[in-house]
Amino acid sequence: MRDFQECLNIVSRKVSNDLHSLEKLLDISEVIISERVRGNLSRILDSVANANPEEYYFVEIYNEELKARCILVFEGGNLLRVAFGGTDSNVLVNPEDFCRRISDSEIALFKVVLPLLQWKQDMVFGFEPMDSQHEKILHKWNELIRELLRGEGKEAVVLKELVNEVFKHLAYEEDLMRRYKYPKAKQHFKDHEAFRSLLNQLISRADKIGVIGMLRENIGFVYAYLAHLNSADRELASFLKKNIL
Repeated sequence: MRDFQECLNIVSRKVSNDLHSLEKLLDISEVIISERVRGNLSRILDSVANANPEEYYFVEIYNEELKARCILVFEGGNLLRVAFGGTDSNVLVNPEDFCRRISDSEIALFKVVLPLLQWKQDMVFGFEPMDSQHEKILHKWNELIRELLRGEGKEAVVLKELVNEVFKHLAYEEDLMRRYKYPKAKQHFKDHEAFRSLLNQLISRADKIGVIGMLRENIGFVYAYLAHLNSADRELASFLKKNIL
């Protein structure tokens, strides 16, 4: 009875987040499975209630027979977002029917891995302000994901702030490469132009389909930038240290 009532209290709330969006957010978040049970929603909710208030969790409830799913997003023990519906958009599922079948549902608790992109010691190249700029870009990325988890509608603003930080950083590096005649400048500039073009496309795409949808389509750009940071930028920093410091 407790599981049924807790389920009904959650899925009967006014749901302002569509299921498809939260499924995509779960896809792009780095998570680890904390628990997976059958039917015992109370146990999962008790685990979340005792969570660190700075940690984020997804709870996914899926009933195979009804082809229905509910996804919850928690910040510590605070329920931030709820999405509920049938996995087939043409089929309507009654929340009360779903909760009556809670004992037959698969329930998983996912903990979001934070920080989402870690600033590590091997990313420090010993040349300022390049190191500080790189660190700020990674922190801004983590801020973007937190805003997506909170669902307060600020993610588009943070995305543009992130892109502006990257653009300022690219311009700073290019000024140094010109000034000190960096021998690998041609390829480095080419990489930068590719990043600028891609980031402008991502902003345009986010305006059309939302930030979560855009990231799901293009999440690889983050790892491409990290690869550039750890190779091309590392070489540039080494050159600058020898020729300036």
